[in-house]
Amino acid sequence: MSPAATLGTVLLAYLPAAVSPGPNFVLIAHTAAAGTRRAAVAVALGVVAAGGLLAAVAVFGLGTLLAREPWLATTLRIVCGAYLAWLGIRLWWTARAAETAPPDTHGNAFRRGVLSNLTNPKAAAFFGSVLTAALPPTEPTAVKAAAVGLIVAASAAWHLSVALLFSSPATQRWYARAKPALNRVVGTILVVLGVVLAITP
Repeated sequence: MSPAATLGTVLLAYLPAAVSPGPNFVLIAHTAAAGTRRAAVAVALGVVAAGGLLAAVAVFGLGTLLAREPWLATTLRIVCGAYLAWLGIRLWWTARAAETAPPDTHGNAFRRGVLSNLTNPKAAAFFGSVLTAALPPTEPTAVKAAAVGLIVAASAAWHLSVALLFSSPATQRWYARAKPALNRVVGTILVVLGVVLAITP
């Protein structure tokens, strides 16, 4: 297969995984509607940075290490699940005390985006299996690097679009009225995702 065809396959495999709703989408949309556009963009950039790291790690070999050391994969899964559940509980807490909760700094928002993607079971499944199948280890290093760059660019386009769309004034006004209930809904989703991730082998 030519390098262009290989990169096209990688992109076609990545796009459905990127745009299907999951923890990253929920976190970016929630931050955009509840906070500021700059905070939402910071979260989105954190998600993009973590996605680039996961892609590079998968392409250049950590997936093989995790397959060889099951205890490490199990530990990562439990820690990631616990983090998602903690985020969900925190949202429930701020739903009850939304007006007194301190705002996130942009640094905190970026870190939340990074951690959200690093703990995202959908991202782990894609980078650990689909990407490695679409990009065989025999591909040249230049093609692997180009694939990582392509994933970063597509991720940035999608997640920044979500941040900008949900931080529009109309969306923020609507969210302000529905904030307590939505915080609990989003929090519940994150807790369920975290528990499922932690207990599912």
